[in-house]
Amino acid sequence: MRFASIIDATTASALDVAWLNAQLEPLSEPGRRAYDRLEPLRPGEELQAQQRADAIADLAKRMEPAEVDAMRDALRTMPDPLPAISRAAMGATLEDANLLELLRFLDVVQRLHAHVPISADILRIAQLLESGRAGKFGFYLSDSFDSSLASVRADADRAQAEYDASRGRLAQRAARELKRDEIPGGEFIVMREAARALPQGVRVVREAPTYLLCELELDEAALEALRKRDDAAARVAQAEEAVRVQVSREVRACAQTFEMLDEAVGEFDVRLAQVRFTQQYACVPAQIVAERSLRFTNARYLPLQFELEAQGRRYEPISIDLSDAAVLTGPNMGGKSVALRTCGFIALLSAFGIPVPAQSAQSAIFDDVAWLGIGAFEELGGLLSSFAREVVRLNELLARPASQALLLIDEFARTTTPHEGKALLVALIRALRRRGRLAFIATHLGGIAAETQARHFAVRGLRNVPKAAPAGDLQAALASLADSMDFAVAEVVDGGSRQADAVALAHLLGLDDEIVAEAAGVLRGEAAT
Repeated sequence: MRFASIIDATTASALDVAWLNAQLEPLSEPGRRAYDRLEPLRPGEELQAQQRADAIADLAKRMEPAEVDAMRDALRTMPDPLPAISRAAMGATLEDANLLELLRFLDVVQRLHAHVPISADILRIAQLLESGRAGKFGFYLSDSFDSSLASVRADADRAQAEYDASRGRLAQRAARELKRDEIPGGEFIVMREAARALPQGVRVVREAPTYLLCELELDEAALEALRKRDDAAARVAQAEEAVRVQVSREVRACAQTFEMLDEAVGEFDVRLAQVRFTQQYACVPAQIVAERSLRFTNARYLPLQFELEAQGRRYEPISIDLSDAAVLTGPNMGGKSVALRTCGFIALLSAFGIPVPAQSAQSAIFDDVAWLGIGAFEELGGLLSSFAREVVRLNELLARPASQALLLIDEFARTTTPHEGKALLVALIRALRRRGRLAFIATHLGGIAAETQARHFAVRGLRNVPKAAPAGDLQAALASLADSMDFAVAEVVDGGSRQADAVALAHLLGLDDEIVAEAAGVLRGEAAT
């Protein structure tokens, strides 16, 4: 999938697109080719995106997960047919290995017949190649391919029998004289103590200190039988080659149809991976709309959910409604970054027409989803400070010519002074609103939403202050935090009472009691004034 068409490397890192790619990647070579071609939909193609997502969701409902897995297992072991098709299209004669690849490819295709149409010409070739099936993974040009094969092979068998009989007589005579039960085919060893006088018709091929390597010397009758055998074998090879040439012509005549079938199988492999994704993560098709908005209820950022559930920890879905530049606040470790990632994750899937992990969702098609801030690989480096890197990246993002962009900003200007950081963030939000950009901006700075008249969302935060975990037990501290934190995101009126979640969090993570107590006192003093 061409994720790079709408997200850059920094955003891909922030959204953990590598995880998503691993979930959606198909299993066959045709599937991988189709996957590499898959482009996101663009603004104006809302109907196509909706139809694609609805089709995936409908197929996910109609197919049993076991059926999906069985088809994916078949696709995983399916050989790539394109080398054989390409050889035939160029006029080359297909070898038995190529014909076996086509046979096994067509075996899988016929299992997918309910979802991948097969032309009459392809079915005819499948029936033709079926004659050559030899066991599970073998191919042999059986006599049924051409009536002449049976005749020349019978002649070859008779010639082989005549040669075997002629050589057998020579071998029996040599065995008697060497006092052996038999002389094997090919070369044989005679020990030196038994080789004072070799029988007539036995010659030395190579000498060693303790033995002689010998072979039978054929007489005129045996040589004539050998010539007849080789001539008969050559006629068999010629007849088999003629059959391969004819079968190759049949494939070449259908090369374009085969290529179309290869593409159809690849596209279905991609679709099947999306169906499995939809089933596994309880996804629904988003309603794709033309207006600039992103709304969802009980949505999940799957990479984190997958990680937490693997650890036996709770994951809490969130609901968000964006139609402009909005502000998100909340405590440290309360899930602000996850909320931004959830927005990007839903928008990215919607752009490709893939159902999303939510109870319900509505999304525009964004042709640019961009991340700015912490939690991502930063492409810029060198002598630039963190703040300078942010400014350079922001300038680049604002200059992009996207017709429909989603900007996700996590703690912009966090490394400068709070006073200047607030001024810059207020100015940025006002500029985004003037330009009609959809953005979600997470910050710890207070009063931003009120000064910009932007909608304000907040993570609810700690429901109660948890007890500190035993010293040094970070996992216990994190578990206690998760049990006490309300990760839900709700729209709020800015300027509400401050909650000392950061102080409580520092206490939970084992910060010195004296420092925690003094910080709490400072907060009480500020509140009193």
